[in-house]
Amino acid sequence: MNEALSASTGESNVRQYQSDALTISGLPQTLNLDAAALAGCADMVGGPATIQCYSGRHVREVRHWRGVRVTQLLDLAGMQALPIGRRKQSVVAVVAKDAYRCLFTWHELYNTAVGSGVILVVEKDGVAFDPDLGGLHLVSLRDLKLGPRQALAVSGIEVRQWQA
Repeated sequence: MNEALSASTGESNVRQYQSDALTISGLPQTLNLDAAALAGCADMVGGPATIQCYSGRHVREVRHWRGVRVTQLLDLAGMQALPIGRRKQSVVAVVAKDAYRCLFTWHELYNTAVGSGVILVVEKDGVAFDPDLGGLHLVSLRDLKLGPRQALAVSGIEVRQWQA
């Protein structure tokens, strides 16, 4: 759950933000993917999962989900075409409509077990683009607590280079 949104408005008001499309920017190809394209890419299935915030507060249970790996979408936009030095300096922000951002490094996504569990969920418990989750929902399934790096109503993925 987007922590800022839940703290100020309560989980039930999340529905004011909805997304069933995604723009990927900062790579050789800017991609705009609609609901049909995202559903067509969604080849990952799993469950159950318990979503908890960092404090340990229970947020929700998910019995079954279907989604697409963020790395798969990044590769469609040309991540692998970048020189390796540039990839290693990349920071990836998954952006929700309420401006909440979940951050990942290239190393984390492509060189750790975390990356294979960073999923854009397109179907939860049989409901496609669940309106209670704002439609497109990000979850990082290999994090110790799933709440801090989850985002509801995801609308974009931005790739930036780390500047020291």
